[in-house]
Amino acid sequence: MIDLAEFKKFFLFNLIGALVISAIVAVITVLIGEFNEIAARVLFTLLMVVLHSLISLAFIWDDSRQNTFERFAFFANVLFIIIVASFITSVLGIWEVIPARIVANVYQTYFVIGFASLHSDILSNALRKENYLDLIVYFNYVFIGIVVLMLLPVIYLSNAETVLGEIYYRFLGAAGIIDGTLSMLAIIFYKLHMYKHPEEQNVLAGGVQVGKTQRKGLSIWVWILLAYLLLQVAVPVLFFLGRIVAQ
Repeated sequence: MIDLAEFKKFFLFNLIGALVISAIVAVITVLIGEFNEIAARVLFTLLMVVLHSLISLAFIWDDSRQNTFERFAFFANVLFIIIVASFITSVLGIWEVIPARIVANVYQTYFVIGFASLHSDILSNALRKENYLDLIVYFNYVFIGIVVLMLLPVIYLSNAETVLGEIYYRFLGAAGIIDGTLSMLAIIFYKLHMYKHPEEQNVLAGGVQVGKTQRKGLSIWVWILLAYLLLQVAVPVLFFLGRIVAQ
């Protein structure tokens, strides 16, 4: 588990340092009166430091309100790795060490991995409640892996539609629908289990302190995942219905 205090301190100092250096570079550029390509890349690099620091701080702020690091430890660790990798990728892209197209592909991969880790971590909270619920979650893990693996060729092949063919996208759409459906079932059965056993802590719920009471509600990360799952199921269905109607 990441040390939250050290994590926060690191990025705060990172942010302060980036702002100071940005100001120095900007002042020197103004005094010289020449804004060349190197100066632009330096400023963009420092902008990436600031941006990634702010993203980290926003995530920490959410944790201080809803204990995200404790409830979704796996996702928190993966997200930290993605933030660091994202910063390195952005710097390599700014200095043209890697082509812009590869940078775009890598960021799509980060997005897929980030959502897969969030998806898996939320599902893990439904384990060891009911035997049938465990089976749903384990099958869901399999389809999460299938969807992620099938998305990688789509991301990295420049002419993916031609190379992979329509049948590949049909299988990808079907896997996405099964993945989303299993996840929705897992969340529904988990909530039903919690209604039957209110003494158990509901780890999917966040809490906001209002006076002396705590107002319960789903964590923002769960709402994001639910919106994603609905799109994952709806988009392939609407797409293929549109194809059928067009024929």
